[in-house]
Amino acid sequence: MVNLSLLLADAELTNVIGKLLYAMYEAIGNFGWTVVVFTLCLKVLVSPFDIWQKVATRKNNKAMKIMQPELDRLKSAYGDNPQVLNQKQRALYKEHGYSMMGACLPMLITMIIFFVVFSGFNACVRYENQRVIEQLADVYQEQIVDAGLLNGDLETEQQIMLDAYNKLGVNEKGQKKWKWLWVENVFMPDTWANPVPDQTTFTGSGLGNLNGDLPSGNLEFSVAHYDSMYNALLEPAMKEYNKVSNELFTKGFWQMGRWNGYLVLPVLSIVLSILSTRLTRGQQPEPPKQTDENGKPIPGAAGSMKMMTWIMPIMMGIFALFYSAAFTIYMFTNSLLTVLINVIFNLATKKKDAAEEQARLDAPYRRGL
Repeated sequence: MVNLSLLLADAELTNVIGKLLYAMYEAIGNFGWTVVVFTLCLKVLVSPFDIWQKVATRKNNKAMKIMQPELDRLKSAYGDNPQVLNQKQRALYKEHGYSMMGACLPMLITMIIFFVVFSGFNACVRYENQRVIEQLADVYQEQIVDAGLLNGDLETEQQIMLDAYNKLGVNEKGQKKWKWLWVENVFMPDTWANPVPDQTTFTGSGLGNLNGDLPSGNLEFSVAHYDSMYNALLEPAMKEYNKVSNELFTKGFWQMGRWNGYLVLPVLSIVLSILSTRLTRGQQPEPPKQTDENGKPIPGAAGSMKMMTWIMPIMMGIFALFYSAAFTIYMFTNSLLTVLINVIFNLATKKKDAAEEQARLDAPYRRGL
């Protein structure tokens, strides 16, 4: 599997989409609702192109229906001369304004937007987690090391760090910044994952990890109580909010009250993605029938189209299970808006097609008058 950690932005948040998201986050005060607002704004910005693409696709489909008899005639006449047949077909496509690119352009643009936004979200997720640990490091230095409490009473030390973590998790209005509806921490997946990332998740690279860096400098920590600086900063929060065990089929794993989420967003995202893909596929230009020299359909052509239909939903499922709930909120909201737009567009075009067909049927009668 491709190591998608290469798409992660630097902790300094140099990613343009990441900067925009974080600016909105600071203004709104909750990252989950920031994602919803961002998705709505992005959809409004790209909707003119989306509508244009749907109109162009509808035009292509009509052109294909008109051209099909002529395409069949050309195959019969020039089937034994592929070069001449291709020239005649291209001329026919040009005459009727049919574009072969219309079938793959929507998916290509969707993929580009998907990975650009994915990069921005990962930039924000990494940056926020980086800020949390750096701010906790400042608290540890000031309130424990400088205050002379190092290697002192463990309960006091952990209470200081837990209070600091809780304080970082609320905005100026006292509302939780990281919680969204049922998801405890939108910077972690909406699954059985722990709300507070452990050191492996924070520093690890690859699928689902944050690829973060520990605070620079030689921060002195309580070696009598902890085995690493990261645990000195976040172990109190992990004890408070995380499951006792991550091992499957153990009692600690099934502490569902301490799961970060309940797989609601991943399931909804996959279902909506499948529905959206099927609706979009119905709007794509009808490709010319692919046949061999004997006029028989080429095996595998239909299978390839079906496989393309499942690529995006499968990708959505992988990202939803292993990456932040924030990005899954984006995928869900975007898919929901796409489905609504497709349904409205399909209803409108069906009504228009029915009116045009009725007008065509009435035309001979009017001419007869």
